[in-house]
Amino acid sequence: MANAVKWQEASSVKSTTLEASGAALSDNTIVEANDSAYDGGTNLDQWGWLELVGTWGTAPDDVAPSVDVYITQAPDGTNYSSAPVTGGVDCGDQLLAIIPIRKVTSAQRKVTDMFRLPSHLTKFYIDNQTGQSLGSTWALKLFRNNDEIQ
Repeated sequence: MANAVKWQEASSVKSTTLEASGAALSDNTIVEANDSAYDGGTNLDQWGWLELVGTWGTAPDDVAPSVDVYITQAPDGTNYSSAPVTGGVDCGDQLLAIIPIRKVTSAQRKVTDMFRLPSHLTKFYIDNQTGQSLGSTWALKLFRNNDEIQ
């Protein structure tokens, strides 16, 4: 029988807290999740997905409220590309995910689709495009996994 490529067991999933307790973030503002950068050269993981947890004091009122996630990378291990520009326009760096946000004031826990992880240093940024301020203590976590040949 030929080898099969399968996901690693759920117990093999690892996580990195990119931001544990972010400051309040006004609408149309971008900020780095700066508790920790992801180092693909050390971790050697193939796949990732993000979890955003946050609360809005006033229900988001934009037509299509979202929190957009951008990354900057340091392929040489030292020099990152320029940080994304505030406000959802002219973000020349890589748009990684658009997280739709419900128009409610209760806590929201949102998970992105899976994506391929870069193999070098990477910083993550969130851009609040909801029409309202994201409350303090928001969190962003990166979950990681790999293919497994059996």
